[in-house]
Amino acid sequence: MTYTKMNDGLIICTDTTCTVSKHSWPDIPTLLWPEGIDEDASDWLRELVVDSGILASSAMEYAKTLRPFLRFCRGKRDWRTVDDDFLIIWREYLLRTLKLSIDRINRSLDTVFSFYRWAEETKRLRFRVGVYTIDQLPVAMQQIPFPITAKQKFSKGQHGRVFGTWTTPLRLSGSEQNSVVRHTPTETEIRKLHEVAVNQLYGERNSLILSWAEEVGARRAEILRVCKSQMPDAESLADLIEMDEPWIIYVERKGGKKKPLNVQPDLILRTMDFIEYERAQIVTHCRQSIQKYKEPDEIFLSSKTGTVLHRDSVTSIGLRTFSKAGVKNANVHRLRARFAVRTIESLVDALFSGEVVGPQSSWVETILIKAAEQMGHSSPRSLRPYLNYVLNRRLQTSPSIKAEKLASRVRQLHLQERTLVHRLAQYRELEVAVAHLTIGQGNDAATALRKLADELCSGSTQS
Repeated sequence: MTYTKMNDGLIICTDTTCTVSKHSWPDIPTLLWPEGIDEDASDWLRELVVDSGILASSAMEYAKTLRPFLRFCRGKRDWRTVDDDFLIIWREYLLRTLKLSIDRINRSLDTVFSFYRWAEETKRLRFRVGVYTIDQLPVAMQQIPFPITAKQKFSKGQHGRVFGTWTTPLRLSGSEQNSVVRHTPTETEIRKLHEVAVNQLYGERNSLILSWAEEVGARRAEILRVCKSQMPDAESLADLIEMDEPWIIYVERKGGKKKPLNVQPDLILRTMDFIEYERAQIVTHCRQSIQKYKEPDEIFLSSKTGTVLHRDSVTSIGLRTFSKAGVKNANVHRLRARFAVRTIESLVDALFSGEVVGPQSSWVETILIKAAEQMGHSSPRSLRPYLNYVLNRRLQTSPSIKAEKLASRVRQLHLQERTLVHRLAQYRELEVAVAHLTIGQGNDAATALRKLADELCSGSTQS
């Protein structure tokens, strides 16, 4: 370890021997300077994981954001004396010298402000950060400005409750995301994305995550909530394939309510194959390397921790994949847009061909009233869900929907074929090495094994 690296600030992570309240807490980031541990920053990062419950991978991102700010402070002033003027100098340094994007600068300001807010709330700083309402301050301080100002932001929760939080007023206005037109990947680009993904370390997992966004329209968090226990058994899967119907999985969706994901049988087949092979390898590795490891029910796991992947990890996997595939101004979330386009195209085709009629058409009330009369219902309104069900069943039989189902099946079969070819390629490399060993060609065997090891380790920096 060189002094230069230490002077820049070194982030190391705890191992399984780190215990808090008799529980093991590995992978918590700790910040080091030449004179030793940065206790304040490291305490904040630890409390984020242990007390606030964020994942260690997210705490690492906070550490990577806070470190350059504290490094900027060193030699200029003690971090405890920082005020708005200094934060503005930092902000302009990021903007003018480093030429970072507005979104990235604002994320840095948010992280730094969160650290200072924590320092104020834990009394490491006293009355330096303005995270107080007027009635919380001593009378003598009610008119005194704080060195680090704050503004209160309110938001409404799910049941109408209003929540308030403190933010920095120094954020730059005008997100670049608003000015960049996000690109929806084409079919050709999506094939390229899967070609790149499947050749990564744990490529089956990464390609499968892309498929869940593309074929199901699920968000990152929704994909990560899908569990092994929600997969069908062999008999149910056979019935799905025979009837050509989707498998329904209920997960917590946007808004906090459990809603269904409709998953086509071919994607279920790929997912179950992944569970049996590559996911099983991740679980086996974690059982061997992590004490008291307990396999979670979620399907998509981190190879490092054995726990469910974090949404940020999915974003990182997506960024690497999209970048290498040359797909610009797009991310995993844009695959949901591709799903939406396909769905709407199928609906429009079905409607304009006269195969289905929308539930708002004039004939709807007539059908409901007649049905209510025959069934003895006082109001036809209660029968509307049944009409929607009938319309959905009719929609499933339209040629446009059948064509999209067939296209989806072809995509999944193609991706499964690519996965199997990738697996077999590794076995072929092993067969070559064994053949060399059998005839006493040790050097050639070592070369073949080294080539295979290089291929497997080429993506070792991934989650």
